[in-house]
Order: sequence, then C-alpha cells, then structure tokens
Amino acid sequence: METTRTDWRKFRKSTHLASADLDILKSEGKSLVFNIKEVKYQTKVNVSGTKMDGFFCYFKEPIKSLKLNTSNLLVLSNFVKNKGIEMNDIYVVENYKDLRIELFVDRNVKFMGDTVDGVRINPVQPKEKVKPLFTEANFEKAKGVNATIEQIKKAYVITKEIETKYLEYGTEK
Repeated sequence: METTRTDWRKFRKSTHLASADLDILKSEGKSLVFNIKEVKYQTKVNVSGTKMDGFFCYFKEPIKSLKLNTSNLLVLSNFVKNKGIEMNDIYVVENYKDLRIELFVDRNVKFMGDTVDGVRINPVQPKEKVKPLFTEANFEKAKGVNATIEQIKKAYVITKEIETKYLEYGTEK
C-alpha cells in the first residue's frame, strides 16, 4: 500500500517567493536557475498580507516574483558589472533584465535578532549551456550509433538544411 506524503508548505498562502517555495522546488528535482524578465520598484505591494515598498524581481519562468533585499541587489549589480556595464549604471535595475540567476536558501540569515531562512541569489552566475552545431562532419559518427534526429536535437543545434541532408545521408548508406 502506497503511503501518502503531503508537504503542507505547498498549500501556504504566499504571494512572493520564500525559502519554503525553493525547498519544494528542490525536493521535486526542479532547477533553481531562472531568467529575469524585469526588476522594478513598487509601493504598497501585498507581500503575504503586509503592504511593502521595494524592488521586485519578475521572472520569465512561471514562478512567483521575488522581493529583493540589499544583499540580492548587490549580487545583481556585480553580474552587470561583469558584463561591462559602466560603474555608474550597475545599480540601475533596468540593466538586470535578462540576467540568468540561481537561487538558494540561506539557513543563517539574521533578521530582527533571529536566525531565519532567506532566499539568496548565488553570487556565481550560472552559465548558459550552449549546444554545439551539428554539421556534415558529424554524420558518420551519428550514423554509427544509429542516432535519430530527436536524439541529435537533445545534444546539438541542427538546421533544417542539415537535418534534411542527414536524413538523405542515412538512405544512401
């Protein structure tokens, strides 16, 4: 008989990302790497029942927004500095658009005299995985292992033209 396992944190009423949300995503084997759609300053935002002013980060992925604290804003400013943005402009939040970030839970955040969990941005920016281009030079090796177009697309970028040539190559041999 299968045992039901219900994580109560999934049913919390929260309007913005919190450490519990990241713990759940991680326990489900999901990535904590996200792409920023925009960062903007907003006033009187309902953050789980409390009206707050502050900087909020919205993501391209379908997840809740993140209220940014100074620690996380400084990490973002370092990312844009590394991209070559002028020093005067690294604190301009509109420059944070399209940044790729990884979130994690810091279990040792000091907050109002207590140690609590907090959402942090990893100070090491994740690299975008770039697939190599599949070319005619790869045909022989791919055919040797009976690679399908679907398998090739998982590891390579393939143009329509090369895809057609590869399929024709398979019928010639």
